[in-house]
Amino acid sequence: MTAKLNAQHRIEIQIKGLRDSTFYLVNGFEKSYLALDTAKANSDGKILFQGKKDLPLGFYILVQGNQRIFDFLITSQNFSVNTDKSDLYGKMEIVGSEEARQFAEFLRTVNEKGAKIQSAPANERPKLIADIDAFKKAFVQKYGQESLAANIVRINTEIIPPPYPAKPTAEDTIRHNEYLLKHYFDNVALEDERMMRTPFLGPVLESYLKIVEGPYSPDTLIKISDKLLDRTPPKSDQRKYVFSKIAQKFLSTEYLGKEAVYTHVAEKYMIRNAALWDSATVLRNFEYVYRMKKVLIGNTLKDLPMSDTLGRPVSLYQTKSKYILVMIYDPNCHHCQETTKKLVEDYPKLQAKGVKVFMACGVRGQEKDKKDWKKFIKDFKAQKFIHGYDNTSSIDFTNDYNTQTYPNVFLLDANYKILANKKLDTEQYLNLINAEEKKRKK
Repeated sequence: MTAKLNAQHRIEIQIKGLRDSTFYLVNGFEKSYLALDTAKANSDGKILFQGKKDLPLGFYILVQGNQRIFDFLITSQNFSVNTDKSDLYGKMEIVGSEEARQFAEFLRTVNEKGAKIQSAPANERPKLIADIDAFKKAFVQKYGQESLAANIVRINTEIIPPPYPAKPTAEDTIRHNEYLLKHYFDNVALEDERMMRTPFLGPVLESYLKIVEGPYSPDTLIKISDKLLDRTPPKSDQRKYVFSKIAQKFLSTEYLGKEAVYTHVAEKYMIRNAALWDSATVLRNFEYVYRMKKVLIGNTLKDLPMSDTLGRPVSLYQTKSKYILVMIYDPNCHHCQETTKKLVEDYPKLQAKGVKVFMACGVRGQEKDKKDWKKFIKDFKAQKFIHGYDNTSSIDFTNDYNTQTYPNVFLLDANYKILANKKLDTEQYLNLINAEEKKRKK
């Protein structure tokens, strides 16, 4: 009796025809399925899941061994399910959870209508499929956006764009795609925290971010991210979840300049709202943002006051050219050596575009480091480049230039404004320069 009084969740399931077996209460989360409770059926087929902790609200599966018995929702901590093995959804009765009852109603009706489609002649199937679509629409309208059952149906409902004209053009295709992207989240209840604990929200977010990452500018992506995050409840796990999807995508993006999306959302939704996060996570992201903001596209790279091989002062800001390729490197780094070989080989192409190369040795402090640096210049025939060594160990390569790995490469314009903040191949640099020069002519 004491255990029942103290239980925070108590879910009683009775299945006629199933007995004496172990069952698992499995939560569907993204592409994973997590067993959160275990219980054994008695001789009457009664299964009792109970425990002292609340279960996360969301989408669940009753599992026996490796067999999926039925899907259901947990939207309250105390309810009962009664059904029969011979017709699980058809004979399912739920007491104590209205939204779980709604979901069972939906599955029962769709299964019944789906069975009719399977047995119907081919010419009758379109009408039956349309009937299912009409039922889904009516179900959502009936139960509304407060219902998790309705929100799961909505997220699995395809957005239908306006039809193409009889003779579509390329512009019609563009409008079609733009419509789909604009309305991508019309059927997604970002306001419902329980959607996080379903298999549906994560894939939708990931798919959308993958589609928009490449073609859209950082400014547009920032607006998109704000719009998504501002729809989530402010102090919720749902906000943290959507934030994590956006942050992960743009923290290590392969697209030039798109890391600005990460620095924006991290500052706005984490660093300025630290109460939602643990202090270690906030500090780690603060450090990322602090370093990354200094080297975002469009910012001016900080000067590199160094010494050349003869000990004379040399610096980035003394270097005058239409474009400057800055490489911060370790002479003993294999990737740095291979990058230098390629730079030496391709330098005539870059030089023809007005590019000078400023190579800053990122290691210092011991005499051996300096010897390795000078040997590197000679061995890789890089004498035509400008070389600098930090004799005074005064340069903070990590925090001022976001040097996490070697080589760390930047392409700058004549005013030391950053045009590229990662290592690209020569053709990509040339394409970037060409695009920059076209912009200036406009």
